[in-house]
Amino acid sequence: MECPTCNSKHIKKNGSIHNGKQKYACKDCGRQFVENPRNKRIPQYIWEIVDKLLLEKMPIAGISRVTGISKPWL
Repeated sequence: MECPTCNSKHIKKNGSIHNGKQKYACKDCGRQFVENPRNKRIPQYIWEIVDKLLLEKMPIAGISRVTGISKPWL
């Protein structure tokens, strides 16, 4: 297993998340992650769209529908 950010193999166990999956931490960059995450990372261009929609004072529910990001994430 390796860090998804820096591809280092220097990792350690770091507790668990709410559903019991093992959490790891990279000793080199400090990133915390789980092996085989269920959720996908949201691309940067989507976050830029979210920022623009927030500046336009669009409701969170509308931003969620437009971008496909759940309301709790926003």
